[in-house]
Amino acid sequence: MTTPSNTTEGLWLPAERARRGGLYLGLTLAAMLCLVLLEGLILFVVDVLIMGEDIGLMGEVGVAGYVGLPVLGGVVTLLPLIALVPRYSALRIDSMGISKVWRGRTETVRWADIDKVRFNSRRSYLILLLKEGALPELPNAVEGPRAVLMHSLGNSLWRRRRPAHADLIIDAVERFGPGRYTVEPWNLGKAGA
Repeated sequence: MTTPSNTTEGLWLPAERARRGGLYLGLTLAAMLCLVLLEGLILFVVDVLIMGEDIGLMGEVGVAGYVGLPVLGGVVTLLPLIALVPRYSALRIDSMGISKVWRGRTETVRWADIDKVRFNSRRSYLILLLKEGALPELPNAVEGPRAVLMHSLGNSLWRRRRPAHADLIIDAVERFGPGRYTVEPWNLGKAGA
């Protein structure tokens, strides 16, 4: 895993593609294991307890009988999730502005277009409030003021996964765009109020 760099040239938070891909793989494998156990439990309850068959019937199903459906479901689930992994962007904050960086392209919001920089209440999403009329081509994250969701810092449930990233972002914003960071969190339920 690449660590963030915070230099005089700016802040660079690399995309967490490997970690997120590993998370998707782990969740899929756990779901597949749960499905195998559920199949075994259903077979036991229906055949042995309800129908009164011998427990040897459970062994006759074979490995393919237990594993076939979970493996198929895992492959069908995992392929679209793995296809999403390259879409995660790195974050760069420098004297030009705040940028999303992918392989082969960069999308920068310049400091002149940024009114405020905020996080959501869990400090898991970086949100930019744009000045009136700035960058109309960027999609608005919610109704109300022009807000652009700029970066996801990771899983919003487990803050320990991204312990210092929010503080690094705040330091970089204060260094390159003084006065633009606001402590007040963005509340998506009340259109940012």
